Amino acid sequence: MLRTIMLALALNLLAFSAAPTSAPRPEAGGPRNLVVYFEFLENGNGVEEAVTFLFERMLGPDDRLIIQSPARAYSFSRDTLSRPKAELIALMRERLRGDIARAAQSYKQIIGELDAAAREIEELAYPTGALDATKDMNELFILYRQALANLNHLRKFNAASLRRLAGAFSGHKGENHIIILFEREFRPIPRREALNVLADTPKFAFQSNELFATGNMKEIFAVAALANDFNMVPLAQHFIYVTSKHTSSTGNLFENSGDVYAAFSRIALATGGVCRTISEPVSGLEAVFTSWGDARERKSP
Repeated sequence: MLRTIMLALALNLLAFSAAPTSAPRPEAGGPRNLVVYFEFLENGNGVEEAVTFLFERMLGPDDRLIIQSPARAYSFSRDTLSRPKAELIALMRERLRGDIARAAQSYKQIIGELDAAAREIEELAYPTGALDATKDMNELFILYRQALANLNHLRKFNAASLRRLAGAFSGHKGENHIIILFEREFRPIPRREALNVLADTPKFAFQSNELFATGNMKEIFAVAALANDFNMVPLAQHFIYVTSKHTSSTGNLFENSGDVYAAFSRIALATGGVCRTISEPVSGLEAVFTSWGDARERKSP
């Protein structure tokens, strides 16, 4: 799955004009320009309920919307948003279902490669007889490292595109909001007993720590500079970190999205946005809606 905040396409669809200077923050309750990202690995993890809440409760007749799936962007003008809400909800549920399923194929393939390498690493380090390890440890570390590089390529973030998005909002009438719904992700690692053995083996300790330790995740972009760009618009970024009920943190798993949380939670705080860690995305949207200060049911005529 392409775990990328895909902003370049959204820029074209917004068709906003950039302004070089900062602008005062608009009064609450006016028209809103929204970009909502659905970064999910499984459609069943509350996506459809979130789509319903977005169209039925959050959007008003004067708002403009872009929904970014893991595969493409969908633009909704004011005229489009005046269509029956049930029609728009059904359309986006179907599109997101297909986009998430298709985009997840590559991601899940790489996760399978990581899992195969991790299981052989742990069998060589802490034999149980449960698996016939056919490769030596050095080869397995190479395979795991390559699969991890492929995974990181799918989930990389383009800071330049994020800055261009900030400029695209500038000078446009109304409030500006980015809402990122991001499903927590994991990757397989060897079980604890094997990691302890590797840590005590000088030949493999460094590689094991580099690949499997929790403290080695780097900042994915210059967070403070981007938050400043957003505040110049002004633009509120909201971050909803979805710890889905269909995802377990037990077993031989490493939480692989801590760097994403660290970056976007800081930007949310710096821009006056909402940051929530929740199990259902609709709860995060409810928190964003409430923060707007006019949490009334907004119905088109």
